[in-house]
Order: sequence, then structure tokens, then C-alpha cells
Amino acid sequence: MRRKTPMEDESDSKSRIMAAAVELFASKGVDKVSLRELTAQANVNIAAVNYHFGSKESLVEAVFEALAREVNGARLAELERLLAAAAASGAAPELEEIVRIFMHPYVDPASREKGGLLAQMILKNRLNSTPMLARVVREHFDPMARRFIEAIRLACPQVDPDEFYWRYMFMVSSIVLTVTDSSKTNRVSRLSGGKADVDDTAQMAQVLGRFITGALRAPGPECGAGSSAASTSAASTPATDTASATAVSAPASTPASSPDASLVSSSASR
Repeated sequence: MRRKTPMEDESDSKSRIMAAAVELFASKGVDKVSLRELTAQANVNIAAVNYHFGSKESLVEAVFEALAREVNGARLAELERLLAAAAASGAAPELEEIVRIFMHPYVDPASREKGGLLAQMILKNRLNSTPMLARVVREHFDPMARRFIEAIRLACPQVDPDEFYWRYMFMVSSIVLTVTDSSKTNRVSRLSGGKADVDDTAQMAQVLGRFITGALRAPGPECGAGSSAASTSAASTPATDTASATAVSAPASTPASSPDASLVSSSASR
């Protein structure tokens, strides 16, 4: 059997360190994994981590960048396919599909390990950012965010476009805070007495997807307020106002469909 060259040995040890880091960081949390545990899992010594990455902190940043490139690249590719198909048919893209694509890595069982770790690292960046983590966000998250904001605007033409900068950030925060509370005693399980649980991925995807699409589609304060009289009338007739909001929420160019059915069937098939 051919022996590996020194260069191949170096590449192999680096890939083993990265793989061990992803697995351990995802299962235990970044801050709870020691270098000793990581090197044992990767079957390397601590000197190898220092040689390839310089420190544990630099390893964490390398993992964050690799995950961001992989996960966000896949999401952008699928979003572009959706937008191209919508443009070819002359219809607006479906908001439920845009949200499904965005949520996919966090709620799909096949990709949830990497998606959950990515969410941890996004939260870590918000709480204790470093120049390297900030660079990863600028290079691998900001371009994706702008593209998703553009797509959501196309799906919700009735909403002031500038609202979506805020709504996008609220969407990200809802997802990240939900999926990172994944302990056996997660808060939603405690509050619901076990009726709701983050470990029930299908239920989480359904409810979270419904919440996000409803929030993104909700009309702004200027919608339907053509005159003070109209505003007063709307305030005095809540049933009519609800019906109007529902009518506005669906893009005119797309047939009515069930957001839950779209999200659940897509999640089950992936």
C-alpha cells in the first residue's frame, strides 16, 4: 500500500481536526470542548492544532467560515433556482418557499448538526464578536442577507420595502434563539409542559415557518390607511379589518395555498 506523503499527512490531520471540531462543537457547545478532547477525537496532538490553526479560537473561526460558505452557498443556489422559475412563469416567488429555503439547514434532520452549530456561532458572534468572526459575517452572510431581502420584497409587494431590513433581522433572531435552546430542558418544553419541544423538528418547522411568513407578510401601518375616515372605520370593525389584512397578504399573482402544507411537505422530503 502506498504511503502518504508529508503533505498528504498534513492535509489529512487538518481535515480530521475540522471534522472533530464540527462534531464536538455541535453536540456539546463550542465553549465546553477542550483541546485535549478535540485532539483525542481527531487522533492528533495539540501541536497539530497549533500548527494548522494557531489556537482554539482560530479553529473556531475556521469552522465558522467553512460552515458559512457551505450552508449559505447551498441556500443561495436554491433561492436563485426559485427566483428564476418564478421569473420564467411571470409570477412572484412564493414567500413560503423563500422562508423554507432559509430555514432548511436549521430544521432539516439531515443538516441540523451543521445548521445548529452555525446558529450557535451566529449567536456567539453577536454576544462576543471578534474581527475574524465579523469578517466571516460580512463576506458570507451579508451578501446572502441582501439577496433574501430582495426575494422577500418580490413576494410581498404590498409592504414598504424598507421594512424588510428590520423584518429580516427579526427572522434571523427568531430562528437562532429557537434552535440554540436545544437542551432536554429547553424553555418551550418547560412552558408548555412538554406539549411543544425543540426536538420535535417537524412541529418546530411548521410553527416557526407560520410565524415568520405571517410576520414578513403583515402590512405596514400605511397599508389601507388612505384617509383618517378609513382608519377610523377599520378600527371600529375588527372583523372587516382582519379580512382585509388577509386579502392583502396573498400576492395577487399566486394562487392561495397553505403555508403549513408547503413547509411541512418540504421539510419531510428533505
